[in-house]
Amino acid sequence: MTAIRDAWTLPPEEFFFCPGRDPGLSVLSPLPQMWRTIPKARLAAGSVSEAPHITARILSHVETHFKRRTFRAGLEMATVPVVVDDLLADGHFLSVRGKWLMTGAAGTRLRNRYAWKNEGGRDVEAETSAYFAQIQTDDPPPPPVDTRPTGDLPFVVDARNGTNFYHFLTETLGQLWVVDHDDFAGDVHIHLKGEEVRPFLLDWVEALYPRLRGRVHVQTDQTRYRRALTVLNGRHYYYQTGPSVMPSMDHLAPDSHFWKGRDPDRNSLAVLAMNSCDEMLVRMRETAHALIAGGDWTHLPRRFWVGRKSERQRDMAGEAPLVEALGKRGFATVYFEDLSPLEQVAIMARAEVMIGYHGAGFANMVFAGEDTHCIELGTLQTCLFRWQDFMPLALASRCRYTSLFADYNLDDPEEDVDERRGKALAPVALGQMGRAKVLGFVDAILGRVRVANMERLSELADMLSRLEDHGALTRLLDAHPGAERQNVDLMILRANALQGLGDPGAAFDALAHAWERTGDRPFLLERLILLGREIGRDTDALERSHAATFEKRAFILARKLRRQSVSGG
Repeated sequence: MTAIRDAWTLPPEEFFFCPGRDPGLSVLSPLPQMWRTIPKARLAAGSVSEAPHITARILSHVETHFKRRTFRAGLEMATVPVVVDDLLADGHFLSVRGKWLMTGAAGTRLRNRYAWKNEGGRDVEAETSAYFAQIQTDDPPPPPVDTRPTGDLPFVVDARNGTNFYHFLTETLGQLWVVDHDDFAGDVHIHLKGEEVRPFLLDWVEALYPRLRGRVHVQTDQTRYRRALTVLNGRHYYYQTGPSVMPSMDHLAPDSHFWKGRDPDRNSLAVLAMNSCDEMLVRMRETAHALIAGGDWTHLPRRFWVGRKSERQRDMAGEAPLVEALGKRGFATVYFEDLSPLEQVAIMARAEVMIGYHGAGFANMVFAGEDTHCIELGTLQTCLFRWQDFMPLALASRCRYTSLFADYNLDDPEEDVDERRGKALAPVALGQMGRAKVLGFVDAILGRVRVANMERLSELADMLSRLEDHGALTRLLDAHPGAERQNVDLMILRANALQGLGDPGAAFDALAHAWERTGDRPFLLERLILLGREIGRDTDALERSHAATFEKRAFILARKLRRQSVSGG
């Protein structure tokens, strides 16, 4: 079998394994629906930089994400166990009968590496697109069902390395969920690249999957398995099959150049990744929460700042005064390194507010409670290239995830930072003004509202609305009477809160007032009509107004009404 180092120059039809088309992979039961819709992630982001040019770039990227890269719903991609013949584990890549399997995060790295290894030569992007397009046209059947016994087969999974907590927790640990049952009698083989393996790896395996204790082996050598179990994930399979196996998700995608449908464009793959989570993350979270249920975790704080003891320390300038101010608001300082795996699960599951600066510890966001606020302090660099990495965790946990992007901690403030993905991360610097904005956001969450001007009030209200923290948003607006008369957008955000709190009639009235104040916003009027129909209000006059004022949008309103009718709204 060909080693990965000798395979990069192969044409795509010889390099990529295609489930259902290429022999050697089968499923244990008929393939389930490989993607389903879930609620969108509750995300907010803003700038706490003190440099106007940095703030402009941050806000531009954030606005582009919400307008051009966000799906209309979140997606959960199925993860299923599969049986493979002639499996080769080479580093953290797996091949089946000589072709390389794309699944999960390892599949993304495989796809990217294939392109990078061929840069400057032939156009492998065009070749790969053409090959996958042909597969989709052929619409191959799903993989066959294997009825042979599998209970004692080895279970083989990948890990990027044995040192990075984020990659192990979010990409590898959840895969063990598929064999976490009494019928599985085999051993687990985690294959990774590099010789170093840190203790946290097996500590987490044994904590979350005690029935697998003593049967998990970490390997760095190239190993061939005649027959083994592994997993197939829907994220890349979507591009290697047709509509009869996995229906199109185009109707949920943004209408922008960032999304290219089933064309396996790598930028489009990234858009799918930031709008979806793998089922294994959800199942791992459920497993972990079941293990802490009934335990006494009262020694763990509910509000905390995440400190860092990592040897890859990236000191944050301005940390000490921020931590001191947070302490006055009831925050403790926590080091995840000092907590056991189940304590890390419990502190996140019970947390009211968790805050820290960008790092692997935010992988624990997958265990956060649905009402938990997770606040990450980053930089323009993390905004551009790392923000999206944590979005699937917010989808899986349904927590409220806020990213506040600050400045770079550099000796020379004029020093250029190589902001490309994969480059060393520059540390965070939080100045006095940025600290005030961070604390203002924390205060808004906690109900200690103090806002100096309308611009800041609008910014905070918009973030709380995106996070669906309707209680905090209501408290903020109530503390500033008269503001909604000055800014109609605040009136619309009030309607969001009222609807989220289960009072659609009051939300309709607030939107109606907003429409009376503006009269020139088609989206507002269309939302008002849809809500009115949903709650049984008379919308005839509103619909006539729409027809007269926005004649060219008649088909758009009609489409929205059809969708509402189909969904039962």
